[in-house]
Amino acid sequence: MTLHDTLVFLHVLLAIYWLGPDWGVYVTSHYIAKPGLPIDERRRFLAAMLKIDLLPRSCLIVFPAVGFQLAANLDLSPVTGNWLAAVWVFCLVWLVVSWLVYLNKGPMGGELLRRIDNGVRYVVAPAMVLAGAYSLVTGAWFGGGWLALKVMVFGVIVALGLVLRSFVGLWVLGFRRLAAEGANAEVETLFTGALAKAKPVVYVFWGSSAVMAFLGVTKPF
Repeated sequence: MTLHDTLVFLHVLLAIYWLGPDWGVYVTSHYIAKPGLPIDERRRFLAAMLKIDLLPRSCLIVFPAVGFQLAANLDLSPVTGNWLAAVWVFCLVWLVVSWLVYLNKGPMGGELLRRIDNGVRYVVAPAMVLAGAYSLVTGAWFGGGWLALKVMVFGVIVALGLVLRSFVGLWVLGFRRLAAEGANAEVETLFTGALAKAKPVVYVFWGSSAVMAFLGVTKPF
């Protein structure tokens, strides 16, 4: 088994552990938004959701490094040498920041880390979309249209993740009001409304992930 074979195996594992636990996140989110559920129960489901989300979040962050390494091994990517090393360092540092966001419970440090994590995503998402689109249109950079499109779709997935995070912000407000006011129709709408808006985004997220897998396996063009 060569190093390239090992990386292919890791690439597949990342996809599995990215999408599998994501279903757990989806299921627990419904209990957080369940009308009439006591706040302590909702907090327990929220804690479970955040812990489950660590795995798919970590896989998504490591995915570009492994993907660009595989593409470089096949001479399909201009990201080689020091640039490729920089991608690995970037992804590993981003991974550490993402874990610290979860582990850091202090409001000051936690908020700063969240801003850094989100800021990285705001850079990565358009960068991947633009790089993939440029290569797809011009035929430059990536050595296959399928790879250019895969890079582009990955950027879309990162952007969709940011959209989903914005809905979680409504839940933060919901928990504050639930603790202060108790359950009422207006507070419950914050939870159920956010979940209703998030559902179609989640379905597009999963569909985009399936497109990435299809492109990687079939390499259709």
